[in-house]
Amino acid sequence: MRLRVLTAFAALVGTFLIAAPADAATTYRGDGDHVQRIRATTTPGIAKITYDGDGYFSVWGLDRSGKEQQLLANHVGSYEGTAVYNTDTSNRLAALKVGADGPWTIQLLPLGKARSWSTTTAGDTDDVIRLSKPSRGLHTLRIRYTGDGYFSVWALDSRGRRSRLLANKVGAYKGSVPLPGGTQYAVVGADGPWSIVRR
Repeated sequence: MRLRVLTAFAALVGTFLIAAPADAATTYRGDGDHVQRIRATTTPGIAKITYDGDGYFSVWGLDRSGKEQQLLANHVGSYEGTAVYNTDTSNRLAALKVGADGPWTIQLLPLGKARSWSTTTAGDTDDVIRLSKPSRGLHTLRIRYTGDGYFSVWALDSRGRRSRLLANKVGAYKGSVPLPGGTQYAVVGADGPWSIVRR
């Protein structure tokens, strides 16, 4: 009888997990190296990641065969940032492989939950920013970065697919680039202060 009750409860929990709302967040926590299986998906989304340690920290997205597919975090020392996953049609996120020597959290969210981006936005770490609607007409981005490490900015379309690499530099950067039509998201890779002004 007890086994039947436990089986029924497990089935009920599984039903709630499957029926979770599309905008629900899923948070994973751990301490040290870990492989976290998730429900496999090809839908683009964001991962808000924190780490409280002194050593090397990394988060890889794995596909269903266990192959490393997307590097979501790569840092030495404490870290807080946002990454994007499944930006290519070939991506299928099925697990997260964490390399760490301290506590960490990873929160998976729909891409639409990315930080709002109107005219000017700034930060000092990896981030994903979102326009209220896809860009139209001629616009430019004035981009500035004052860190020492690698810096990049990718444009994504309204489906969250990569469309163009807008900035790609090691060390400080300052420049103006055209914003591709149809862009709704930008993915910033940075380990120091940056700003983006849309005109």
